[in-house]
Amino acid sequence: MIAFTKQPPANVLVNNPVLFEVESNSMGPVRYTVRIEQYHGVANYVIFNGVLLPVLDIATSKYYSSLNISELLRSYLLQASISNPAQLVSRVDNFSMGFSVNFQDGYGYNLSYQGKFFQGGIGKKMLRYLNNSNTDIFAYKIQNTDKQFFLTTRTSGRHIVIKENELSPLYFIATNKTYVVVTEYGQTFTFPAMITGDIYAFNIEVLRRLSYNTYQKIPAFLGILVDGRFVFDITIKEPSKSPNKYILEFRNSFSVFERLEITGKANSEPEFAEDNAFMAYDRHIDDYVEQNNRLGIREIIKAEFGYKSLEEFLFMRDMFQSDKRYLIGPDGTRHEVRISVENFSHNLFPTDPGSVQLTIRLVDNDSNYSPGIDDSLPDFNFGEAIWLTGNTNGYGFLFSDSILNTI
Repeated sequence: MIAFTKQPPANVLVNNPVLFEVESNSMGPVRYTVRIEQYHGVANYVIFNGVLLPVLDIATSKYYSSLNISELLRSYLLQASISNPAQLVSRVDNFSMGFSVNFQDGYGYNLSYQGKFFQGGIGKKMLRYLNNSNTDIFAYKIQNTDKQFFLTTRTSGRHIVIKENELSPLYFIATNKTYVVVTEYGQTFTFPAMITGDIYAFNIEVLRRLSYNTYQKIPAFLGILVDGRFVFDITIKEPSKSPNKYILEFRNSFSVFERLEITGKANSEPEFAEDNAFMAYDRHIDDYVEQNNRLGIREIIKAEFGYKSLEEFLFMRDMFQSDKRYLIGPDGTRHEVRISVENFSHNLFPTDPGSVQLTIRLVDNDSNYSPGIDDSLPDFNFGEAIWLTGNTNGYGFLFSDSILNTI
């Protein structure tokens, strides 16, 4: 006979342990099978068959075996996508998947578990705290509508502060309750009907656009009400005033993409590949001459992150630990990058904001060059007098002798 002494909750994060402990009456092997809900169109797909060898606990005269399948589940990385980004609230596809584990001993006894795995994980300090409190992150926060439940690592508190240029959809797991957003102008926006247990994305930019189109107001404060009760709020701040317009987008510990602005001075310090000259025969001089292949260049940007609060410094740690990071340029182009910092030091009780220097390396080593994207309109209309006597054109050239017309 076999029985669970420990099993995961109904929902798990694959970057944290997904632990089973099985008690047996004998030392006979316990076989197990792990299945996921779907793989390449095949339902209830078997991803692993294994055997556990129980160990005797002398104190209880029982045999115990343990199993952690987090690494198995983690290898099936899901490609999450928002089904309709233009909606106020939209379902997120492929962010989670059902799975099951079946155990069987040599006497025909079976144990079955069914759950759902989500990408991401939580820190070890939080994990220990939750284990000691006999709960998990889903019951404690993510599916607890008495707390701030978004899958953000900006804060776990009830006051979320986001700059306008850092806005990105906020993910959450739907419950069978009513969600309402109230702005500082008293406007209310009710979330549509949702499937309990599924992941949804709340798009603040869509809400602000709806508010402007309907009421000619752009809200900067949003209160989140669940079943008519205020739970937490979101404050949207103006971006820092800076000539630099770079944004870092990264996958946070919950596997949701969030953003941070770069407001300090930024310098380009490209890294050139070593000279790859070779000797080629020149028949005109009957001798060998040096020739070059095109050199590869890796773009490297040294940038001051800009002054950040303590909460932003802590949020920044998640960006440095991320496995996916993108640099969004002033023209909106998005490049995957690696990021390092020489000295990530900050005051634990700051009276003034601080900054750190980043080294941003594009993952591409490029042997070709293209000018940046420029889709700007012409400075002048066709047929218009471009240069007028005594005036300068858009480039500062002075033409005083005559009028030049494009007709």
